[in-house]
Amino acid sequence: MADISKRSDHTMDVKEHEHISVAVPEGVKVEGGLLLDAGDRNELHLKVAKDGRTVLLPQPSNNPEDPLRWSTWKKHAILYTLAYGAFVTDATSGGCTSLIVIQGLGWQMNPNTVNHANTLNILLLGISALFFVPLSTWWGRAPTIFWTAVIAAFLNLGVALSPDWQTYYVTRVVQGLFSNAPPSIAIAFIRDIFFFHERARKIGLWTALFIASPYFGPLFANFMLAGLLDWHPVLWLWLASQSLFVVACVLFLDETWYNRETTDELQPPRGSGFLSRMSRVLGIWQIRHHSQFLSLRHSVLRFVQVIIKPVLLIDFFNYFICFAWAIGINITTAILFGTPVEFGGFGYDFKQLGYLYFTPIVGIFIGEAFGHFANDFLAKRYIRRHKGVFEPEVRLWMAYVAAILMIIGLVLLGQALQRHLSLGVIIIGWGMHSCGLVILSVTTFAYAVDSYPTVPAESAGWISFIRVAGGFSVGYYQQSWGQAVGYGNSFGTQAALVGLGVLFVAVLHKFGHRMRVKSGDIS
Repeated sequence: MADISKRSDHTMDVKEHEHISVAVPEGVKVEGGLLLDAGDRNELHLKVAKDGRTVLLPQPSNNPEDPLRWSTWKKHAILYTLAYGAFVTDATSGGCTSLIVIQGLGWQMNPNTVNHANTLNILLLGISALFFVPLSTWWGRAPTIFWTAVIAAFLNLGVALSPDWQTYYVTRVVQGLFSNAPPSIAIAFIRDIFFFHERARKIGLWTALFIASPYFGPLFANFMLAGLLDWHPVLWLWLASQSLFVVACVLFLDETWYNRETTDELQPPRGSGFLSRMSRVLGIWQIRHHSQFLSLRHSVLRFVQVIIKPVLLIDFFNYFICFAWAIGINITTAILFGTPVEFGGFGYDFKQLGYLYFTPIVGIFIGEAFGHFANDFLAKRYIRRHKGVFEPEVRLWMAYVAAILMIIGLVLLGQALQRHLSLGVIIIGWGMHSCGLVILSVTTFAYAVDSYPTVPAESAGWISFIRVAGGFSVGYYQQSWGQAVGYGNSFGTQAALVGLGVLFVAVLHKFGHRMRVKSGDIS
């Protein structure tokens, strides 16, 4: 144990590649891909799944404290805790858009001005990912999640107690800075505790919950406004939701980082009791064994390396030009459907708006159900046809399906809003778009993690930043754009940009393998 504590961070930096080699044996790595089917004979004597063929990657150690060897119950308790945390983040952020009209009446302000607190909250959600990811690889996954959750809970309390617009504005904006850790680094937890062949499904479950959350927030908010005619109880609901996440962290969270370059005998003991686990949740254990983690310099360097990898840059840019419109639809819906008919709106009351938000939620879960099986089917078929070898580009087929759904959905929705078509057209359009959105989200995350499996938190952090950056910007021009050129034209342009993204996907499909091999791994 003394030898571990005395090693310098520089030693960790130099040996990171050795860590990768142990987790992924040389016989498993092929040019630009991985051998995931060992065949009937398993001549490499690899550890395989219960089917006797699927190679377990990373190869688990013999240490019972290895997170890959944790019980199924513990793994999924952590997964759903993080999914709930991501859900709370976006539900709180998206739900407050439903309050802007009634808040504006109370403060005698324009709803668009009130909404500035929400748009800046979204901006800080994205910026915070740039800090949380290096922090999680330097200090630890669990304490980053826990302490940001605690701070966010106190800031939610400040939002709920705000006596005026100025106080609400400041606390609401700053609250965004500490709320985005679960969406930013949860992928790293999934990578730490689940094997390669399990990750796409787990990412899908997690993604469905947090992609649906910006719609659950307005749904809850509008039903509460309909029954209570007061926006303050909605803020107390957000505080209760965030506080419940803190409780879930205390009950279920654990540190999943495991240094695979160290032998089992030299692994720092974790302990199995509640106090031992809490020392890891609070970050005390990580401080005592800090040589097991990356240096701050290396953590920041890896984060930067991710965004300059060609395939990831293209993958992320496609997500940027596709995801922003989902937030734009949310903003348009909150304002346009609540505007009286005589002023060009749909004249929906709060209860009708609440029911309307079931549309994207149902679409998202349909997309998750479809993608849950389609992703596995495509991967297994590719492996079977290529002698057991898997390449990340197989994930990209689902991006084409997602684009078709989103393009049709945006066109239908734009025409329905401009021409005041029946509610059925709006439901079909919005549902198709949200269905495609969750399929694209899973594809984006899975392709990034499969392409560079050693940097899942870094990839997820950039995706989170890009997703939120697009949403922040669209909040300033979505409504005025639609009013200036017509919603049919503005949504049609958005559909065209999604179509442009298909070209980027095609480039990755054709040249992704070559670009990954040429640009090398991330150490």
